[in-house]
Amino acid sequence: MTTGFRRCGHGTGPLHPGDQKAVAEFTAMLAARQRLVPWSGCGDVAVRIAPDARALERGRPAEGQKADADPVTLVLIHPDTETALTGTLHCARARIHGTWTEPYRLLTYALAGRGLPPDIDLST
Repeated sequence: MTTGFRRCGHGTGPLHPGDQKAVAEFTAMLAARQRLVPWSGCGDVAVRIAPDARALERGRPAEGQKADADPVTLVLIHPDTETALTGTLHCARARIHGTWTEPYRLLTYALAGRGLPPDIDLST
């Protein structure tokens, strides 16, 4: 039995619905990276784990954190379950990519099935 869906980019015909979803998520992630929303001091943030890396993690500022504080006190959380992945960290404002949006979850260690590096230093 043949199916009308294809699994690679070289065939003809319509994309499989699962492939369409993956393409839509990837396109949304690329658009979010290019049109980032600056962090206003409230809500979750997208944090670069390494200064030159493309990976982002979701960070939640501590209760009572001032909007203009530098460094920002935050906890890295899982993008889907919102459970804490780390203890309290001090993050330089230069490491904050912008306000957290759902398309960024494709860029997290958790979604890739990897643990965070044990020696995270967000102070610079």
